[in-house]
Amino acid sequence: MHLSNKTILITGGNSGIGFELVKQLNVSENLMVVVSRSKNRWDFLRDIQPRVSLLQCDLSSKSSVLQLIQELKTKSIAPDVLINCAAVQNSPTLIDPVFDFDSIETETTINFIAPVWLSHQLLPDLQNKDEAIIVNITSGLALYPKTTSAIYCATKAAMHNFSQCLRYQLAETSVSVKEIILPLVDTPMTQGRGKGKLPALYVAKEIAKAITGSRDEIYLGKARLLPVMSRIWPSLIKRILQSY
Repeated sequence: MHLSNKTILITGGNSGIGFELVKQLNVSENLMVVVSRSKNRWDFLRDIQPRVSLLQCDLSSKSSVLQLIQELKTKSIAPDVLINCAAVQNSPTLIDPVFDFDSIETETTINFIAPVWLSHQLLPDLQNKDEAIIVNITSGLALYPKTTSAIYCATKAAMHNFSQCLRYQLAETSVSVKEIILPLVDTPMTQGRGKGKLPALYVAKEIAKAITGSRDEIYLGKARLLPVMSRIWPSLIKRILQSY
Protein backbone atom coordinates (compact mmCIF):
# COMPACT_ATOMS: atom_id res chain seq x y z
CA MET A 1 0.00 0.00 0.00
CA HIS A 2 1.17 3.50 -0.84
CA LEU A 3 0.39 5.62 2.22
CA SER A 4 -0.98 8.73 0.59
CA ASN A 5 -4.48 10.16 0.93
CA LYS A 6 -5.31 7.50 3.50
CA THR A 7 -7.20 7.54 6.77
CA ILE A 8 -5.10 5.85 9.44
CA LEU A 9 -6.53 4.96 12.85
CA ILE A 10 -3.99 4.15 15.55
CA THR A 11 -4.55 3.20 19.17
CA GLY A 12 -1.93 4.19 21.72
CA GLY A 13 -0.79 7.05 19.50
CA ASN A 14 -0.35 9.33 22.47
CA SER A 15 2.80 7.70 23.87
CA GLY A 16 5.82 5.53 23.07
CA ILE A 17 5.95 3.74 19.72
CA GLY A 18 2.49 4.93 18.74
CA PHE A 19 3.39 8.58 19.32
CA GLU A 20 6.49 8.27 17.12
CA LEU A 21 4.51 6.35 14.50
CA VAL A 22 1.95 9.14 14.25
CA LYS A 23 4.77 11.54 13.39
CA GLN A 24 6.15 9.12 10.76
CA LEU A 25 2.80 8.53 9.04
CA ASN A 26 1.41 12.01 9.43
CA VAL A 27 2.16 13.31 5.97
CA SER A 28 -0.04 16.08 4.68
CA GLU A 29 -2.17 13.82 2.47
CA ASN A 30 -3.14 11.44 5.30
CA LEU A 31 -5.75 11.84 8.01
CA MET A 32 -4.41 10.45 11.29
CA VAL A 33 -7.01 9.35 13.85
CA VAL A 34 -5.31 8.95 17.22
CA VAL A 35 -7.21 6.97 19.84
CA SER A 36 -6.11 7.29 23.45
CA ARG A 37 -7.57 7.21 26.96
CA SER A 38 -5.28 10.02 28.12
CA LYS A 39 -5.11 13.55 26.74
CA ASN A 40 -1.42 13.75 27.61
CA ARG A 41 0.56 15.33 24.71
CA TRP A 42 -2.56 15.90 22.61
CA ASP A 43 -1.75 19.59 22.16
CA PHE A 44 1.64 18.62 20.74
CA LEU A 45 0.01 16.17 18.31
CA ARG A 46 -2.34 18.88 17.10
CA ASP A 47 0.61 21.18 16.48
CA ILE A 48 2.32 18.59 14.27
CA GLN A 49 -0.33 18.65 11.58
CA PRO A 50 -3.89 19.99 11.48
CA ARG A 51 -5.13 16.72 9.94
CA VAL A 52 -4.66 14.80 13.18
CA SER A 53 -8.02 13.84 14.67
CA LEU A 54 -7.87 13.01 18.39
CA LEU A 55 -10.51 10.71 19.88
CA GLN A 56 -10.64 9.70 23.53
CA CYS A 57 -11.51 6.09 24.34
CA ASP A 58 -10.96 3.70 27.24
CA LEU A 59 -9.96 0.50 25.45
CA SER A 60 -10.61 -1.54 28.60
CA SER A 61 -14.32 -0.71 28.31
CA LYS A 62 -16.56 -2.34 25.69
CA SER A 63 -19.07 0.50 25.90
CA SER A 64 -16.31 3.07 25.35
CA VAL A 65 -15.07 1.19 22.28
CA LEU A 66 -18.59 1.02 20.86
CA GLN A 67 -18.98 4.75 21.49
CA LEU A 68 -15.77 5.28 19.54
CA ILE A 69 -17.15 3.25 16.61
CA GLN A 70 -20.33 5.33 16.67
CA GLU A 71 -18.31 8.55 16.77
CA LEU A 72 -16.33 7.43 13.73
CA LYS A 73 -19.58 6.75 11.86
CA THR A 74 -21.06 10.09 12.90
CA LYS A 75 -17.97 11.90 11.65
CA SER A 76 -17.86 9.77 8.47
CA ILE A 77 -14.36 8.53 9.29
CA ALA A 78 -13.68 5.25 7.48
CA PRO A 79 -10.12 4.00 8.04
CA ASP A 80 -7.94 2.53 5.31
CA VAL A 81 -5.44 1.40 7.95
CA LEU A 82 -6.06 0.18 11.50
CA ILE A 83 -2.98 0.01 13.73
CA ASN A 84 -3.50 -1.79 17.04
CA CYS A 85 -0.58 -0.37 19.01
CA ALA A 86 -1.95 0.32 22.52
CA ALA A 87 -0.78 -2.04 25.25
CA VAL A 88 -0.12 -2.20 28.97
CA GLN A 89 2.25 -4.47 30.85
CA ASN A 90 2.23 -5.34 34.55
CA SER A 91 5.34 -7.04 35.89
CA PRO A 92 4.38 -8.65 39.25
CA THR A 93 4.02 -12.42 39.20
CA LEU A 94 0.75 -13.99 40.26
CA ILE A 95 2.36 -15.12 43.54
CA ASP A 96 3.64 -11.62 44.31
CA PRO A 97 1.70 -10.07 47.24
CA VAL A 98 1.29 -6.81 45.27
CA PHE A 99 -0.27 -8.53 42.25
CA ASP A 100 -3.54 -6.77 41.42
CA PHE A 101 -6.36 -9.22 40.67
CA ASP A 102 -8.35 -6.57 38.78
CA SER A 103 -5.39 -5.90 36.47
CA ILE A 104 -5.95 -9.27 34.77
CA GLU A 105 -9.13 -8.14 33.03
CA THR A 106 -7.80 -4.67 32.21
CA GLU A 107 -4.54 -5.93 30.71
CA THR A 108 -6.26 -8.68 28.73
CA THR A 109 -8.91 -6.34 27.36
CA ILE A 110 -6.57 -3.53 26.29
CA ASN A 111 -3.94 -5.83 24.79
CA PHE A 112 -6.13 -8.41 23.08
CA ILE A 113 -9.90 -8.06 23.29
CA ALA A 114 -10.06 -4.39 22.25
CA PRO A 115 -8.03 -5.00 19.05
CA VAL A 116 -10.42 -7.83 18.20
CA TRP A 117 -13.41 -5.57 18.89
CA LEU A 118 -11.97 -2.83 16.67
CA SER A 119 -11.01 -5.23 13.89
CA HIS A 120 -14.51 -6.71 13.80
CA GLN A 121 -16.35 -3.41 13.99
CA LEU A 122 -14.20 -1.69 11.37
CA LEU A 123 -14.06 -4.58 8.90
CA PRO A 124 -17.10 -3.40 6.89
CA ASP A 125 -15.38 -0.05 6.24
CA LEU A 126 -12.03 -1.69 5.57
CA GLN A 127 -13.54 -4.16 3.10
CA ASN A 128 -15.15 -1.31 1.19
CA LYS A 129 -11.70 0.01 0.33
CA ASP A 130 -9.79 -1.09 -2.74
CA GLU A 131 -6.88 -1.77 -0.41
CA ALA A 132 -6.81 -1.80 3.40
CA ILE A 133 -4.52 -3.02 6.17
CA ILE A 134 -4.83 -4.13 9.79
CA VAL A 135 -1.50 -3.82 11.61
CA ASN A 136 -1.06 -5.64 14.92
CA ILE A 137 1.95 -4.79 17.09
CA THR A 138 3.09 -7.84 19.04
CA SER A 139 6.29 -9.02 20.70
CA GLY A 140 8.88 -11.77 20.66
CA LEU A 141 7.35 -12.65 24.03
CA ALA A 142 4.39 -14.00 22.08
CA LEU A 143 6.63 -16.86 21.00
CA TYR A 144 8.87 -17.19 24.06
CA PRO A 145 7.38 -15.75 27.27
CA LYS A 146 9.36 -14.49 30.24
CA THR A 147 8.81 -15.28 33.91
CA THR A 148 7.32 -11.90 34.81
CA SER A 149 4.41 -10.23 32.98
CA ALA A 150 2.57 -13.50 32.37
CA ILE A 151 -0.67 -11.79 31.32
CA TYR A 152 1.14 -9.52 28.86
CA CYS A 153 2.98 -12.46 27.30
CA ALA A 154 -0.27 -14.41 27.02
CA THR A 155 -2.08 -11.51 25.34
CA LYS A 156 0.72 -11.09 22.81
CA ALA A 157 0.59 -14.82 22.06
CA ALA A 158 -3.15 -14.44 21.54
CA MET A 159 -2.57 -11.48 19.20
CA HIS A 160 -0.01 -13.50 17.25
CA ASN A 161 -2.49 -16.31 16.66
CA PHE A 162 -5.35 -13.91 16.02
CA SER A 163 -3.28 -12.12 13.37
CA GLN A 164 -2.61 -15.40 11.57
CA CYS A 165 -6.23 -16.55 11.71
CA LEU A 166 -7.59 -13.19 10.59
CA ARG A 167 -5.13 -13.19 7.70
CA TYR A 168 -6.51 -16.57 6.59
CA GLN A 169 -10.11 -15.32 6.90
CA LEU A 170 -9.42 -12.20 4.84
CA ALA A 171 -7.24 -13.87 2.21
CA GLU A 172 -9.85 -13.38 -0.53
CA THR A 173 -10.65 -9.78 0.41
CA SER A 174 -8.98 -6.41 -0.08
CA VAL A 175 -7.83 -6.35 3.55
CA SER A 176 -4.35 -7.58 4.48
CA VAL A 177 -3.15 -8.30 8.02
CA LYS A 178 0.38 -7.47 9.11
CA GLU A 179 2.05 -8.35 12.38
CA ILE A 180 5.05 -6.42 13.70
CA ILE A 181 7.01 -8.57 16.17
CA LEU A 182 9.16 -6.42 18.44
CA PRO A 183 12.03 -6.90 20.89
CA LEU A 184 12.38 -4.69 23.99
CA VAL A 185 11.73 -1.07 22.99
CA ASP A 186 12.54 2.05 24.98
CA THR A 187 9.10 3.42 25.91
CA PRO A 188 7.39 4.67 29.08
CA MET A 189 5.96 1.14 29.52
CA THR A 190 9.44 -0.42 29.72
CA GLN A 191 11.03 2.26 31.88
CA GLY A 192 13.48 0.67 34.31
CA ARG A 193 13.29 -2.74 32.61
CA GLY A 194 16.10 -4.45 30.76
CA LYS A 195 18.98 -3.18 28.63
CA GLY A 196 19.78 -2.85 24.94
CA LYS A 197 16.37 -1.41 24.06
CA LEU A 198 15.57 -0.23 20.57
CA PRO A 199 14.70 3.49 20.36
CA ALA A 200 10.98 4.07 19.79
CA LEU A 201 11.74 6.42 16.87
CA TYR A 202 13.76 3.74 15.07
CA VAL A 203 10.99 1.19 15.60
CA ALA A 204 8.36 3.63 14.30
CA LYS A 205 10.38 4.24 11.13
CA GLU A 206 10.73 0.49 10.55
CA ILE A 207 7.01 -0.08 11.12
CA ALA A 208 6.16 2.68 8.63
CA LYS A 209 8.36 0.92 6.05
CA ALA A 210 6.81 -2.47 6.85
CA ILE A 211 3.28 -1.19 6.32
CA THR A 212 4.10 -0.36 2.71
CA GLY A 213 6.07 -3.58 2.18
CA SER A 214 4.96 -7.02 1.04
CA ARG A 215 5.73 -9.17 4.10
CA ASP A 216 2.97 -10.19 6.50
CA GLU A 217 5.18 -10.90 9.53
CA ILE A 218 7.96 -8.43 10.28
CA TYR A 219 10.53 -9.09 13.00
CA LEU A 220 12.55 -6.12 14.25
CA GLY A 221 15.84 -5.92 16.14
CA LYS A 222 16.77 -8.92 18.25
CA ALA A 223 13.37 -10.45 17.48
CA ARG A 224 14.79 -11.26 14.02
CA LEU A 225 16.82 -14.01 15.69
CA LEU A 226 13.75 -15.87 16.93
CA PRO A 227 12.79 -17.78 13.76
CA VAL A 228 16.36 -19.10 13.38
CA MET A 229 16.94 -19.76 17.10
CA SER A 230 13.57 -21.51 17.32
CA ARG A 231 14.85 -24.09 14.87
CA ILE A 232 18.41 -24.36 16.14
CA TRP A 233 18.31 -23.90 19.89
CA PRO A 234 14.83 -23.23 21.36
CA SER A 235 15.86 -24.44 24.83
CA LEU A 236 18.45 -21.65 25.04
CA ILE A 237 15.84 -18.96 24.45
CA LYS A 238 13.64 -20.45 27.15
CA ARG A 239 16.52 -20.50 29.66
CA ILE A 240 17.41 -16.88 28.90
CA LEU A 241 13.85 -15.58 29.27
CA GLN A 242 13.21 -17.64 32.40
CA SER A 243 15.55 -15.26 34.24
CA TYR A 244 13.50 -12.18 33.34
